[in-house]
Amino acid sequence: MKDVFIAGAALYQAGRHYGKNIDDMAAEVLDKALTDAKADIDALFVASSTTELANKQQLLGAYILESLGLDKIPVYRVENGDGSGGAAVALAYHALRSEEHNCVAVVGVDKPNDVLSNQQQDIYATTLDTYFERYFGFTPLSYAALMAKMYLKKYEYKYEDLARWAVLMHSHGVGNPYAYFRRQVKLEDAVNSELVSEPLRLYDVGPLADGAAAVVLCNDKKEGPRILSIATSTNAMAFSSRPEYDVLYSLNEAARRAFEKAKITPRDIATAEVHDSFSIFGVLAVESLGLVKRGGALAAIKDGDLPVNLSGGFKSRGNILGATGVYQIVEVAWQLTGREFKRVDGNYGVVHSMGGVDKISTVVVVGI
Repeated sequence: MKDVFIAGAALYQAGRHYGKNIDDMAAEVLDKALTDAKADIDALFVASSTTELANKQQLLGAYILESLGLDKIPVYRVENGDGSGGAAVALAYHALRSEEHNCVAVVGVDKPNDVLSNQQQDIYATTLDTYFERYFGFTPLSYAALMAKMYLKKYEYKYEDLARWAVLMHSHGVGNPYAYFRRQVKLEDAVNSELVSEPLRLYDVGPLADGAAAVVLCNDKKEGPRILSIATSTNAMAFSSRPEYDVLYSLNEAARRAFEKAKITPRDIATAEVHDSFSIFGVLAVESLGLVKRGGALAAIKDGDLPVNLSGGFKSRGNILGATGVYQIVEVAWQLTGREFKRVDGNYGVVHSMGGVDKISTVVVVGI
């Protein structure tokens, strides 16, 4: 099977883009990625988790192609909640490895700010079980708060230790021209911010943002960063049945498979972009990837910098829901090559894209 290379990419600055339709935003970023790749595509994969609910638009991929005047190209829509981006990249990767196509594009796009904040939260909660969780008022935030409370108690941390995650994310996001919030914050800002679901405060929550990202993947253009492996796993356990709440089970398995297929270990990773829609998820992702030992992420932040979420993560770059996984692929590729970001010291990066509260995780290993 042929190798898969990242031939071109483009990002749209995350934020609130009321003046842009969702298909126009996606078409704009796809056009830039195609120009960057200097390649024609055989297929388009579109990742979006809210287009029907927030934008009242189905067949999104067809209208993206229409905007660019691209005809007769097969298009596939991928929805795995806020893990849609990683899933779309995985499907595109497998299509290229099977040699069904030579070059394909993946576009991730979401515009949650087209609806009111209470509608946003209701849409976000559809990643939970509608009949047994969402119906009774559970949200991803409430589950994240429970997991944070258990983690802090188990490993004897204080909330101030968890708040350092947000401070670190903002310090990274300052250097990301595509980030929603590009400013430093102080520890006391995070600690004294509004309580949203005890123990989590406002600075523990990644803001929902509009945005779009595109990547062109090819198996016949052997230049640029290469996708070494991809693995996806699910966690079928109900939240109430999980034996431990300081582990991301879907990520554990996906990471094991991805590192095994890439023939590297977590010690080889120079940069990682993980799913930290809430600060505790970022902490657990770092540990479940094996980048630090279990219970050791907050101590590692306190002792020094972590090469994680150099984009600023969800807290600074923003949470673009189903598009985030595509952002992460581009960010890691650019961090490894020194494009738009300071070049990291190493040859391997990893992406963690997660749907729901540890229901689906996709891990992508990228190398140069």
